[in-house]
Amino acid sequence: MNLSQLSSAIEAAVSQHLNELGRAHGLLPLSWYVAPSVTNDDSMEAVMSLEGQVGSHLSQHPGWVVDQWANALGLRPVHWPTAGVHAMEGLIEPAPDEYRLEIRVWGVVDPAALHAQRDWGTWQG
Repeated sequence: MNLSQLSSAIEAAVSQHLNELGRAHGLLPLSWYVAPSVTNDDSMEAVMSLEGQVGSHLSQHPGWVVDQWANALGLRPVHWPTAGVHAMEGLIEPAPDEYRLEIRVWGVVDPAALHAQRDWGTWQG
């Protein structure tokens, strides 16, 4: 197994686990992505970033789905929002000597605003 296959397997396992956890709380599934582990320079703590995206195939409004996950995970609005995107983020502080988890969930709520921003070269993420 090469590094790309290992990364995909880890992402699939994390996605399955988070969506099972969400389903147990009545939440709709998200597409989950795992960012590479990094070390926080200030404290030398390990950080893992997880990002959940609301799929366009869901019948519920993406903003509602994001809010449901945010309420369940204790997330707050993103500090610098992107036009057309509803996003919430937060940090889960584990026990000492464990990864700190940064979590962000988001969904496109206004495709025209998002695409207009992309067309003008101001897309941030």
